[in-house]
Amino acid sequence: MIYPNTQNIIYIEDDGYKVGNGSLTKYTSSLTKRTVFTNAIASGDVSKNSVKDTSAIIVLSGTVDLSDGKISDTDHTYYDEFDSSTHERKHQDIIFEIGSNKAIIGVNSAKVAFGGLVIKAAKNKGQNIIIQNIVFWDAHGSTEKDTNCDSYSDSKASADNLVLEASGENNGIYEYVPTNIWIDHCVFTDGKCSDLSRNLNHDGSLDMKAGKNVTVSYCEFTNHDKVTLLAPNDNFVNAEQRQITFHHNYYHGATQRMPRSRGCQVHIYNNYYNNIGNENNGGYSLGPGIGSLFIVENNYFGSFKSSKSIVQFADRSESTASTFAKLYQKGNNITISSNNIKWDSAEKTKSSNHLVSSAPWTIEYSYTPEDASTLLTSIPKNAGQITGKIVVNGVQY
Repeated sequence: MIYPNTQNIIYIEDDGYKVGNGSLTKYTSSLTKRTVFTNAIASGDVSKNSVKDTSAIIVLSGTVDLSDGKISDTDHTYYDEFDSSTHERKHQDIIFEIGSNKAIIGVNSAKVAFGGLVIKAAKNKGQNIIIQNIVFWDAHGSTEKDTNCDSYSDSKASADNLVLEASGENNGIYEYVPTNIWIDHCVFTDGKCSDLSRNLNHDGSLDMKAGKNVTVSYCEFTNHDKVTLLAPNDNFVNAEQRQITFHHNYYHGATQRMPRSRGCQVHIYNNYYNNIGNENNGGYSLGPGIGSLFIVENNYFGSFKSSKSIVQFADRSESTASTFAKLYQKGNNITISSNNIKWDSAEKTKSSNHLVSSAPWTIEYSYTPEDASTLLTSIPKNAGQITGKIVVNGVQY
């Protein structure tokens, strides 16, 4: 890979960090591995945490614990605390922002654990970001209210591994949208925690309120309930605000939202879906809602807990409305039909008219999809984190 042409390369390992060709600097009580990492991804400077658009390549080696030891694989009690009178959670989600013009590259089993990252779009913010070869491990959090109280038994969690945020909303249109984002060869998982039937500690693996020229490639999504949500609610019907490609990703041991969407132009090709759903929730893979325009090509749909789980439509539109969801398909193994479609409670028409015979938008890039039959073996082998050495701008890590 050729990364952005910059001399600002920050290497972060367990014993210390170095900038450019400098020597290794040991961590201190104020500049720990966590603070160096979160400063670097925000500002491009190891000592500053303000979000800036300074170009930088951040090479992460090994694990960075975003919680600073507050939680672990065996101890999540930090998120079990609620106010006894208001029943509100005592601890908010742990999340750190990525600044524009950053490439975050993982080496040596790089892992971001026990917290999440966010890309926030604003004026000159949330642009030109690469995230590659990182394991996003158990973002964790709690429900907003204590679910042990009957009044709040349906309270939801809000912790995301990675989320793309937009800003300046007016009537369902954002003024600022994350742009030019590439997420490649990453792993998204709840780690050793499992809440596949009831999301008490996790929200999305990779959620996007909006995004233009976003590509998610060769990633692995596993051990998670609600994987990817595009747009926060049914007010967001402008398809051009979410232009996203998902290709060569491996979804397995997950439940739903791969993705669930409103208003979008989504190209989904050469992905492998397997072991989808669980005993308490049959789940589904694709969830197009109002304003969703899907092009679905050469994917492999493997085992599902429910036979009607490949697509779940969730569109409140009339069939004659401009926002009526459309899904065009070709070359998939299995062909999407009424035999494997179900309907969310939001769906109005419950009609196979959602399946269209021509692409609902024009793909403006060149690509050559593999035959779907090859994905059964190629995707588990090639998706997810890369092992071995990585060369970044001529330097081997």
